[in-house]
This record gives sequence, structure tokens and C-alpha cells, in this order.
Amino acid sequence: MRLKAILADDEPNILRNLQAVIPWEELDIEIVGKAKNGLEALELCEQHVPDIVMSDIRMPQMDGITFIHKLREINEDCTVLMVTGYQDFEYVRSLLRVGVSDYILKPIDYEELEKSIRKLAGEIRAKKQSQQEELVKWGK
Repeated sequence: MRLKAILADDEPNILRNLQAVIPWEELDIEIVGKAKNGLEALELCEQHVPDIVMSDIRMPQMDGITFIHKLREINEDCTVLMVTGYQDFEYVRSLLRVGVSDYILKPIDYEELEKSIRKLAGEIRAKKQSQQEELVKWGK
């Protein structure tokens, strides 16, 4: 089951690295969009309804936390992975409050990031499979 992902970060090098270093094809995940800020990311989420969004916290025009609040208004099920340079526990708490599944600190440890994406993708697929089985069970 192929999943859809959107990447959002205002640093072009990080966006490029995220796309190049993670074995998206092997993970059966298609990157359907890349955004330089939260506004672009929100528009992409409305267009593509992604399974996974990976977003930076600090971005121009709309920061990552505001973006997640707005995303939750249109898509409660999307799995969110935040990338942040902040180690402050208050930031972590604010991320958990808006339903972020995991966060990775900058500088990014790409092995850790890949493990997190693998784990989250497995959880998404298991949830989708379970939902499909429920629909079949009830004849819908």
C-alpha cells in the first residue's frame, strides 16, 4: 500500500537532503509535495491528503505549530513528524498537544529519521488495513 508524504522546511538544503537520503521508494512512500513554509504545506495537504507530513517548526509566513493546528481542521488522521532545532520541553509538549507522532532534532540524524519514518509508515498501514477489514466485515 503506497503512502503519500509532504515535506515542509524553509531550508532548501534540508528539503533536498530529506528527499535524497531517505529511501522513499523502498519504503513505498511517494513524496507528493514539498513546501517552503506552512502556508504552502497546508495548500499541498488540501490538494493531496497525505498520510505523512514532515515539517519544520520555524518557517516563514506560517510556523509549523500553526500549520499543524490548521492541518488538524482538514485532516485529523494525517501522521505528523516534526523536525526542530529546539530541545526545550515546552516545544515538545506543544507538539504533543497538536497530535504530532514524533519529532527529530536538528542537526538531523538521518538513520534515526529513517527508523521513525519506517515505524510510522508501518503504523499507518496497519491502521488502514484494519479500517478496510472493518468495512469488509460490515459489507460496505
